[in-house]
Amino acid sequence: MICRKCSNPATVNIRKEYCYCNECFISMINHKFRACIGKNKTLSANEKVLICLSGDGSSTVLLDLIYNAISLNNHKKLRVVPYFLHIIEAVSDNENISNTIIEQCKNYGFTVTVVNIKEYYKNILCNTGELENQNSNNSKSILSDVPSSIGQDVVAKMKQNIFVKVSKTLDCKSIFTAETTTTLATKLLSNIAIGRGSQIENDIGFADKRDSNVKILRPLKDISNEDIQCYLKVKDIKPAKCMHNKLNETSLQSVIKNFVMDLQENYPATVSTICKTADKIGSVTNNFNKKKCKVCQSILDNNDSKLTAVDATMFSRQVSSIPSRISIHNEDKQNIEGENNLMFPFIYESLCYCCSRNVSELGDPLLHILV
Repeated sequence: MICRKCSNPATVNIRKEYCYCNECFISMINHKFRACIGKNKTLSANEKVLICLSGDGSSTVLLDLIYNAISLNNHKKLRVVPYFLHIIEAVSDNENISNTIIEQCKNYGFTVTVVNIKEYYKNILCNTGELENQNSNNSKSILSDVPSSIGQDVVAKMKQNIFVKVSKTLDCKSIFTAETTTTLATKLLSNIAIGRGSQIENDIGFADKRDSNVKILRPLKDISNEDIQCYLKVKDIKPAKCMHNKLNETSLQSVIKNFVMDLQENYPATVSTICKTADKIGSVTNNFNKKKCKVCQSILDNNDSKLTAVDATMFSRQVSSIPSRISIHNEDKQNIEGENNLMFPFIYESLCYCCSRNVSELGDPLLHILV
């Protein structure tokens, strides 16, 4: 095998097609990282940026790329002031992973803030009095490990809210997450399956601008999981935890991930095709002065004259719940959305479809800790 850049013997083979020597491969990954940030023109010089580290392979590579980019002495230097954050997740994490991340950051000369998601939201519940006033196990179910589709979605929103709150505390206007193109391809299909299809533009695109003061950026958007593994091997870097989480193999997200990865193995263009499709999906409505979901800050387009999937689902649920021999006539949309809504309690009022479903499944305390 010959390196496609310098014609030296190749040591890395990407997607069974692209061959590189170690030096050219590292240079290519660094170029993809800087190019993804540069072409979107979202950062200003010396801007404070919060870097979110989970401890998996992609966040470990992001840490190394950030260090290399800000250490350059030429025009390609990344001119940002980095702050680092690690969240101990309720679904998996332990003290060893946190210690490893802290040690990694020390080796690069960085300091990192560590937040325990369980203790963070437990304190919020205590401050609002919800934890003491709850006679059921609702509050426990929110703060315990939930290896399910809803549990993963709720934890993801909890983490995102912590990202935004910590960034505002540190006066950071941008957040970097370590989501790769493989992760985003899986997330696209998962979002559609769980009812977040209308949020693809912000959840999958390079920039999530739902918060007016802080934007979440994905600088590894053009880098795949295969690239990440090769980068770690070439530079002999060990991540704090494995990229594959065996605790959630029964969830919908894990099933979709396995489906995408199996396709990617036999058809190397699968992931890139899915992500390119997502790039073409955008909002067709004016987002100014629109009502937003209290949990995920997505736009609630209540005044759309077209029938939506949520409308159809709610109407079917209401019709199937009406006593026999009562005829159905054309009724106001307001009637379907109002007090007789038998599906989820907050649809069209304060939460989007998926967040309404989550609150319905996990209880009202979820609303108090996420808002």
